[in-house]
Amino acid sequence: MISGATVQPEDTLLASRARDLLAGGPVDAVTLVSHVCRMSGAPAAVAEHLAATMFSGRREFVCDANGRWGLAPDSVQTSLGLTPLDCLDYVVVDVETTGSGWRRNDRITEIAVVHVRAGRVVQEFESLVNPQRSIPPIVSALTNITWSMVQHAPLFGELCDRLVPLLQGKVFVAHNAEFDWRFVTTEVARATGQRLDGERLCTVRLARSLLPHLRSRRLDALAHYYGIVIEGRHRAGGDARATAKVMLRLFHELSSRDCLTYEAMRELLGHRPRRGRRRRRSALPRGMNRDSTA
Repeated sequence: MISGATVQPEDTLLASRARDLLAGGPVDAVTLVSHVCRMSGAPAAVAEHLAATMFSGRREFVCDANGRWGLAPDSVQTSLGLTPLDCLDYVVVDVETTGSGWRRNDRITEIAVVHVRAGRVVQEFESLVNPQRSIPPIVSALTNITWSMVQHAPLFGELCDRLVPLLQGKVFVAHNAEFDWRFVTTEVARATGQRLDGERLCTVRLARSLLPHLRSRRLDALAHYYGIVIEGRHRAGGDARATAKVMLRLFHELSSRDCLTYEAMRELLGHRPRRGRRRRRSALPRGMNRDSTA
């Protein structure tokens, strides 16, 4: 079964050690605590208390009726069943930001989420975001988002109660998905102390596999190819809605090739030929002197 986006506590060294141990199968609390904490000889009652304190709040770990700890079924790498593409929920996400450096304290200025189910849009979410820092003029020139527009907008943390439930259990989709994913997960972690994890789909990668004859897989180019009008280019809502339409057209391309399941699509993406290593082009480069959206 395909796992949609989930929110769970931030990863820790102890959790990583526990996953490594439990990948080999369930163990009792004494064995788990001895391995994770690098300690031996803990009484069973103490070990059980420590294990519960460390892991009972993490959905990836489960404790059975006999007190043995293991990995939750959806955390174990198993042979996946076949999941028809139209049986999954997708959230198509686009963010506008103060720059491309999610590691360098650039922040989100606008976010939009389009929820797609069975080929139809069932819900939309869109909001300006106060980035708590200035917006470079060159970025404002590209996005038309200025400080005066966002200074009274909600902080990202104030949106999480509405935003996170919308993302949970769904496949995260974006055009140049790594860019949007990094910013969204960084902001969620900063606001909630939890990490967002789950299945992601990049429409740039999918277009490269399905439309190799196109010279460009930028959103503008794909929209032109499919006759899609982007209303509000370089704004989160306009780009997210256009990406959702592009995704559905790409899914139609998949079905015409008898690639009908998510697993088959993932295999197609995982085995596409590489022409040497290329540095991924950022959606918002440092210079910001040209339109570089993928």
